[in-house]
Amino acid sequence: MKRVLFASLLSVLALAFAGCSSSKAPVQVTGTAATLQAGDATNDQVAKFELTITSITLTGVSPTANTANLLSEPAEIEFSHLAGSLEPFSIGHIPQGTYSGATIMVSNPEVVVVNNGVISKPAVNLASSTVNVTFASNITVTSTPLFLNFDLDLTKSLDLTKNPVAVTPVFNVTSTMVPADDNGENDDDGEENDVHGSVKSIAAPNFTITTESTDITFATNSSTRFEDGLTQLSDLKVGEIVEVDAMTQSDGTKLATKVALESDQNGEEAEGLISALDSPLTTITIIHQVDSENSANPPTTVNIGVNSSTQFVIRPDKLSMTAPAFDATHIGKGQRIEVDSTSNATPLVATRIKLREQALVGTVSNATSTGFTLTPSPTSAFATLSGATSVAVTFASGSNEVTTPTNGSTIRVRGLVFVNGTAYSMIAARSDNDD
Repeated sequence: MKRVLFASLLSVLALAFAGCSSSKAPVQVTGTAATLQAGDATNDQVAKFELTITSITLTGVSPTANTANLLSEPAEIEFSHLAGSLEPFSIGHIPQGTYSGATIMVSNPEVVVVNNGVISKPAVNLASSTVNVTFASNITVTSTPLFLNFDLDLTKSLDLTKNPVAVTPVFNVTSTMVPADDNGENDDDGEENDVHGSVKSIAAPNFTITTESTDITFATNSSTRFEDGLTQLSDLKVGEIVEVDAMTQSDGTKLATKVALESDQNGEEAEGLISALDSPLTTITIIHQVDSENSANPPTTVNIGVNSSTQFVIRPDKLSMTAPAFDATHIGKGQRIEVDSTSNATPLVATRIKLREQALVGTVSNATSTGFTLTPSPTSAFATLSGATSVAVTFASGSNEVTTPTNGSTIRVRGLVFVNGTAYSMIAARSDNDD
């Protein structure tokens, strides 16, 4: 079961501008380096929404010509876990010029909803395989590497009142560039955190991983940190599943800042929301979101075995925080986790369980300079799974407050959710308006 990111062999991964969207399409080796990224505006009843993007073309403003397909291969993307964040799904080049919109070809939508605590995978009806997007303002591609961010508005894209569920994808597309200060990068303009994939090839000082949607090459240098059994690039083996943090260099290539081993060549990885667990803890059930196998027909839920050897891990990334407990007695429904296993047996037995960021939407109260109380909708997936009527939110040092919480406002907040008995709390990495 599998996922996720790129660097200096960019020409090998360059986008196909000769029209064909298959992996055998001719490679475009001229133009400006570009990273295409996906994100999501939350629908809080939806635990999973997956969509395959088969083609993206940009509409040129005269005298700029329309591009050919920007994708070297179709990209299968799960959007729900991306709420409040962005993740790359293709790397390559775009011809310089000015563009007013995009035509996106899509297929194979998949929806999992939680309604009154009941998990279901309803039938869906895709209104059209063609999605036309007019940019809010023209995007000009110069010689400076850039990012095209495709943010899916999940609330507007799905009509859950219809049977089958009506799917009409709505995207907001923006463009950003790498900031001059590497330390100033965020996920919309160069920072890449928690990119997962299996190692496809190694050619020091670079290595390539296969993610859920594409192959991405990373460079390494003397500052790259190797963790969880890795001490240097030569320890890495083809087939191993790794997690990569990276920053984007001025030429558009990706430099790995951290490489951590998730599991060996025989292992598996799965991510999702906890929907059930027993006490004392021996079994966890998660709503499947992404995995390391990229199976064509993934299960709606996955059962995970837990034993005394299972490690519980918190990854704060660049946040400075003192985390509450996360272990076999401080874990609960509604939390988003990653499960790493050294075996692909069924059911999976967790070697390691990692707490992962997730997004919650709700009403703000008790707002202070350091946090607030979030009241989620009682019909949301999180509330119906967890039973929580409120979440105490604290901002960590290093968090990104795009929107300042004010009492009575509705806000989306993304971070790590913790459980102590029946009380839920979050250490937030980001807050915004969910639009």
